[in-house]
Amino acid sequence: MIAKLPVVNSTYMSTTGLPAKLVEAIVAFDGSGRRVYCEDIAAEDPCRNRQAPEHVTAPSPWPRPVRIGALVQRGDSQGVSVSTYDPGVAIFDVSSASARVRRLAADRASAGCLRARFLNGRWLDDEELVSSGVSSGGTLSRRPDRFRVDLVGSDPTLLAHEVPPPYDGCELSGLYGHRWNDAYGTRALAEIPLSEAGRHFFNDRAAARDLAYFVRSGRVQRIRLSPSPRPGLEALARRYPHRVVELPREDQFAPEDKIGFWIGPETIRFTTTSSTGRRLFVVAKRRTLKLPSQNLGDLALVF
Repeated sequence: MIAKLPVVNSTYMSTTGLPAKLVEAIVAFDGSGRRVYCEDIAAEDPCRNRQAPEHVTAPSPWPRPVRIGALVQRGDSQGVSVSTYDPGVAIFDVSSASARVRRLAADRASAGCLRARFLNGRWLDDEELVSSGVSSGGTLSRRPDRFRVDLVGSDPTLLAHEVPPPYDGCELSGLYGHRWNDAYGTRALAEIPLSEAGRHFFNDRAAARDLAYFVRSGRVQRIRLSPSPRPGLEALARRYPHRVVELPREDQFAPEDKIGFWIGPETIRFTTTSSTGRRLFVVAKRRTLKLPSQNLGDLALVF
């Protein structure tokens, strides 16, 4: 063993104490010290991974499609409609959507539905998103202009958790990356609220993603690591005067569609406000990539 790192929030990283020797393998252990993963780096196969015989064909993991029951909900937005059925099937129709939505969803897309709840100042959601890259006999099948998503199934190992109806919202997302302030925005291709909670969730999530994309962008991460973050943040405010503002007090929040920052002696506080009026914040510890506090919950991933 030449280097050992803890895993925090599914991430491991080190910038000091890097090994001088050639790394032969990356090994992961669970909390009890049992090895749960090994990836060969060297050609000598230190993990002793055995190749499966070429003549063996693994059976398909996909179960048969779920039998559709009674209609539970129906909704539409941006020309995309969704109908949900017992015991957990959603059918999306994009035939009336714009050419942009149909084009971005035509190649690869993900579709799913969620149940959202607001608890202790944070949004939490149960969501199952399924990529159209899977076999058409799997949990998502598609025809031109139609997507079917099975959110429950007979195989409990296939889905991380089953999400039966009723839902607070459903969405259709393109499988493309996002950067802060890019042309794709912070919303999915189509967000279809099916309850008031779902409508608030989607609106708050759009604002939270805007804040998260900003804080985790490469430029802002370099600013967070620098000994003097002010010049970099002021340069961003000058470049994007309608999007980035400095706040005079720590307890203030930036208005809707803006990112605010407050620089303290030990931390930088980034804020925004959703169209619902909900105030969102992320606190970063200066000269590190640590985020000691934030209230984004399940709305967006920030690091």
